[in-house]
Amino acid sequence: MLKKKWWLIAVLLIVCCAILYYVFANKPAGIDIVAEAKKGVFKDIVVSPGELMAENTVYIQAPSGLQSNQIYEDIKIQDMVAEGITVKEGDYIATLDPAVVNKKIGDIQMDLDRAVSTQAQTALDTALQMREARDNMTNLSFQMEQKRLALQLSKYEPPATIRQAEIDLEKAQRDLKQMAENYKIKQRQAATKMEQAGREVQRRQEQLTSLEELRGKFKITAPKNGLLVYIIDYNAGGKKKAGSAIRSWDPKLAMLPDLSSMLSKTYINEVDVSKIKKDQTVTMGLDAFPEVKLTGKVTSVANIGENRPGSNAKVFEVMIKLDKVDSILKPGMTTSNNILINQVPDRLIIPLESVFSEKVGDKTHSFVYQRRGNAIEKQEVKLGRSNDEEVIVEQGLEPGDRVLMAEPASAKNNKLNLLKK
Repeated sequence: MLKKKWWLIAVLLIVCCAILYYVFANKPAGIDIVAEAKKGVFKDIVVSPGELMAENTVYIQAPSGLQSNQIYEDIKIQDMVAEGITVKEGDYIATLDPAVVNKKIGDIQMDLDRAVSTQAQTALDTALQMREARDNMTNLSFQMEQKRLALQLSKYEPPATIRQAEIDLEKAQRDLKQMAENYKIKQRQAATKMEQAGREVQRRQEQLTSLEELRGKFKITAPKNGLLVYIIDYNAGGKKKAGSAIRSWDPKLAMLPDLSSMLSKTYINEVDVSKIKKDQTVTMGLDAFPEVKLTGKVTSVANIGENRPGSNAKVFEVMIKLDKVDSILKPGMTTSNNILINQVPDRLIIPLESVFSEKVGDKTHSFVYQRRGNAIEKQEVKLGRSNDEEVIVEQGLEPGDRVLMAEPASAKNNKLNLLKK
């Protein structure tokens, strides 16, 4: 009796094992993620990351006049208020280090002192030269009178003596006339020298006044109300803040963006840029707030490409204007932009991740792992247009067919079911 029970138990175990093998033999290990082929609208989309920025921005800048005062050195930012605060017009923003201007003022002050000394010396030299010229003219006048008297006294002398006296008088008259003309020239020369010395003094005084006025503007205030945002320091990297430097050719310290209208700036590669047109619809998300969904339109596409850091490929700047602005949006936030190029209705669509490829002979075939009941088959598919997430299936699947999103180890070596030609 006991022996019959053991045989019965053994038979039941064999039957159970056969059933389990039949049910689970073709099941892959683990849990398969399955997608369903569905008919719908295929969206041809170009995806590109971007950065938020205000459409209109007022920049806070160093005082004008750096270049006009020949200041080309870096000027340090001594102090600057924190980024992200709301400021009102006239509020304190930053203080610049006046060391460069102070040195320039010292140099100009020395030049001014030299110019004043030169002016005084020129005045003295001119006075002495003109006095000497007047004395020479007076002496020559006396000599001419003497020659005239000598001529008058020589009327009883021989003709040769009289002629010599006439010649001496004519020479004295000519010398006096020439000296008078030279005196006028010296007067003009003296006036020119004094004018030049005076202009040099005036120029140095104006430079000194201009530099002192410039130094007085090194305390920077807000030109209008707004949210203070630091700007990128392309020369040194990072953002401009206390300890950074500004330059005469790049005097911007910070910006006050107008947050009522915002743009997303993105860069499209040279392969896709030909698809991008003005007024195309864009949907976008925020990396910082994944739950927030935004919409916008393309407003401009650059005609000339540029090289971005870390890449040798040419990219083109594209500006996207947001339809609505949310209070959580801030300049510099990263966006994911989905630019809608085209829509194709009534197409069979599957996820791009579910498509694999295999080479048979000299030809590479696209296929999917299709689930049929408990079995998995490798089914070749003919594909159409695709985007970053989905692809159109032209042939090989029907609506409702289920495909695996990952390659199952158990079916990897299955025979590929090729399409009938």
